[in-house]
Amino acid sequence: MRFTRIHLALVAASMGHGVAMADTSGTDVGVIGVQGKATAGGGYMVQEDSIKGRSTVTKEALDKQTATGNAIDKLKYTPGLNISSEDATGLGSFRFTMRGLNSDQVGMSIDGMPINDSGNYALYANLLGDPENIEQIFVTQGSSEADGPHIGSSGGNIGVVTIRPTKETGAFVKQVVGSHATTKTFARLNTGEVNGLSNWLSVSHTEGQKWRGGGAERADKVEWNSFFDMGGGNTANLILKYHEQENTSYSQLTKAQFQQYGRSYDPYPQTPALGSNGKINSYYGLALNPFQTFTGVLNTQFKLADNLALSVIPYYYWGNGSGVGSSAYALNSGSNAGGVFDLSNLPTGAQYNADGTPNNGVYYRPSRTQTWRPGITTKLNWDLGDHSLQFGYWYERARQSQTQPFIRLKSNGKPESIWPDSDYVVDANGNTVQGRDRFTVTPAQKVWAQDTWYFTPDWTLVAGLAYMNVKRDGTNHGSLTEQPEKRSQTYTKLLPNAGLKYQLDEHDQLFYSLSRNMRVPQNYVLYDKGAGSIDAKPETSWNHELGWRYTKDDMTVAATLFYMQFENRQVSSKDINGDFADINAGNVDNKGLELEWSGLLPHHFNFYTSYTYTRAEQKDDLTVYNAGKAILLPTAGKQFANVPKNMLAANIGYDDGLFYGTFGGKYTSKLYGDLTNDEAISGRTVFNLGAGIYLPVDKKVVKDATLRLNVDNLFDKKYLDGVYTTKTNSATYGGFRDGDPAYIVGLDRTVTVSLEANF
Repeated sequence: MRFTRIHLALVAASMGHGVAMADTSGTDVGVIGVQGKATAGGGYMVQEDSIKGRSTVTKEALDKQTATGNAIDKLKYTPGLNISSEDATGLGSFRFTMRGLNSDQVGMSIDGMPINDSGNYALYANLLGDPENIEQIFVTQGSSEADGPHIGSSGGNIGVVTIRPTKETGAFVKQVVGSHATTKTFARLNTGEVNGLSNWLSVSHTEGQKWRGGGAERADKVEWNSFFDMGGGNTANLILKYHEQENTSYSQLTKAQFQQYGRSYDPYPQTPALGSNGKINSYYGLALNPFQTFTGVLNTQFKLADNLALSVIPYYYWGNGSGVGSSAYALNSGSNAGGVFDLSNLPTGAQYNADGTPNNGVYYRPSRTQTWRPGITTKLNWDLGDHSLQFGYWYERARQSQTQPFIRLKSNGKPESIWPDSDYVVDANGNTVQGRDRFTVTPAQKVWAQDTWYFTPDWTLVAGLAYMNVKRDGTNHGSLTEQPEKRSQTYTKLLPNAGLKYQLDEHDQLFYSLSRNMRVPQNYVLYDKGAGSIDAKPETSWNHELGWRYTKDDMTVAATLFYMQFENRQVSSKDINGDFADINAGNVDNKGLELEWSGLLPHHFNFYTSYTYTRAEQKDDLTVYNAGKAILLPTAGKQFANVPKNMLAANIGYDDGLFYGTFGGKYTSKLYGDLTNDEAISGRTVFNLGAGIYLPVDKKVVKDATLRLNVDNLFDKKYLDGVYTTKTNSATYGGFRDGDPAYIVGLDRTVTVSLEANF
């Protein structure tokens, strides 16, 4: 009996726990969880069938890693990825590169909903959810999927698939304790299935002290998942998530600071101190990152006919919070040069009280962002025998308010409120004083058509074309230094893609793919002056991949050659005021090799290893301007900043059903902090250890229980982990020096112990 691919997709969509949306030719939603034998590589690799480079990490590997790590932390061994995290709680900031692209150039989605910031495309831990609720994470290293709802992805995307509710009633609980007073409590309740409807509700609380510097991190999460099987291949899956955090931000170090003071050094002092520039400098009590987020996505699948299926995925994202450096600011008449406020009612200088604490002449100034972001993706899949057609439309209208209100300080130098909803400072006219007050509306839409043609039993051809239209509509309401102004810009592009796959035999597979991608400039170019302003061009790329896969029951091998050609390569940096700024690095070519190999060994052992070589070559010298003078920087032929040429990861695991153990490590070669390659941080090798015991239970009340131990950075390697702020040149050229790059500090040895049970 012959089943069409649409039939198989619909059957898979109606299956129970652990199965995600079916994938015929590449999708942003997920893959079938039973594609391959994940145990052959300990869950770090499955047998892929996509016509492009793709890697998947399953729940088996996710559960055996550090209990508090977030979804990005769990990808540390995946080829192409170099991940830098600021702490092990899963709550802190992180950065990564993938095939030489920064994390804000890679699209990321959860169950089909995009989670990159709509303005600057940054990724934040507060949107990743609890890892206990993740079924799998997939990575397409080279290009976004045809249906990917991204405007900031110039190459590659990461997708997270949430676990389905179970048909049986039950509960899962987990308690974690670890280094630096870290604790996490997690619980999930499954209601079971009633008339096709099944649900689960999870709650968690995580907190811990920062491992370097003063302050702490705390977060609460609530997640809800409802799955409704209407029968006949018709399903609906509603996933709601709420996250609230109160974090103290980490500082970053220059290479000189790291070498002189060591990794524990924190430039944020424990007590406030007044600087000569009239502001409190580097006080950890002001480096705060409170944030609230709510997301909802409804993933619906409808079988319209035996060969016709419709997918409708509406979603909504709301965010409210702030991030700030470590300084407070004085307000006086000089603070309003060119601005719109009358500050005559406010103190005219930064004064200190007798006890050394500041008076109300200085203020806490958080960088607040509020986002309202509805969107919808609609796809029609039509199976015509040898042809599988997909037609789709995606629309999103993101609204983002970015302000900098001033909030009074208490006698101890800390702000009266960390949630900037009250205690605003107003000027003599009753207007809220803002260091920045911008509102950006970004309507974005994409329409596409794609044909997957199975023209012989062994050959498959994919060809598609997408049209993307994005508008940035910005309103500057005026600030301390800016007058009110409206500005807008529109970006459009045709984005073709093609791929060819050949099944040599039952074990060997070859593929080639080609895709065009566009990354729209970040929203602040509407408001900036000079270079990187409203006239900034979108970053575009041609992405080529040539790959080979070899699969057997006990072993899987994958090798991919990639070549990515970028025009108007955008580099996110910060200016002297700490504000985001874009650098146009011109043409850049990324090329390299990715290898993955996993398999089973005798006596319950398994192995996984990956290797990545990346040559990210700048093709042009870069022109910068200093005091009106053009300076040509020698960047042509240089390796792009924050891109290691070589990465090698390996993990060996053991699991006999009573006990498991994992031992893995990763080598990362040196990388540069600037575009002229004048400063580099050395390579490093970091090892990690995991072990667990499946505890004996009576099965009457407790279905199963596991005690887990993880030690990250087993040998306590001291290193800088990745570039936080890229500079054009850290050496002087023509009298100009851009300054010192800032780096994320590599984590110290971290131990976590967790006890979990299913009831």
